[in-house]
Amino acid sequence: MVEEIATVVSVEQKGVWLTTTPVASCNACQASEDCGTGIVAKTLTPKTLHFFVASELELLAGEQVKIGIAEQNLLMAAAMVYLLPLLLMLLFAVPASAAGVSEGMQMLLAAFGATCGFAIARLYGRYQEKRADIHIVEVLPSLGVQPKLS
Repeated sequence: MVEEIATVVSVEQKGVWLTTTPVASCNACQASEDCGTGIVAKTLTPKTLHFFVASELELLAGEQVKIGIAEQNLLMAAAMVYLLPLLLMLLFAVPASAAGVSEGMQMLLAAFGATCGFAIARLYGRYQEKRADIHIVEVLPSLGVQPKLS
């Protein structure tokens, strides 16, 4: 199970809204300010993710929880995003090359295959988003959150 720390933003009857701040893996070295990869990672990394998790736990806004997602779901998502476009690109380009189609047409077919792969991956992502299997693994101890007294 892959785990991450999240913060409760709001509580609803059937669950909680959580936020996480993804950490770019490229901010560890001293050269990250001057490195092209570090600059791209800072630019493209979303600042916060906001999502709903069904839970019957009694949580308060501001509490931190440890959430987990099954590794199989994460690996499948990575395969859909990275491998499917590549495979479809090759599936369109290689037979065109073997058939003697011009290079320009081969490039167009390869781009079309990759685009189809990305579109399928996006549809799969939307489908999986509705079925997200994210669980609250643990409620982390907190010092600053106090329940509202009414």
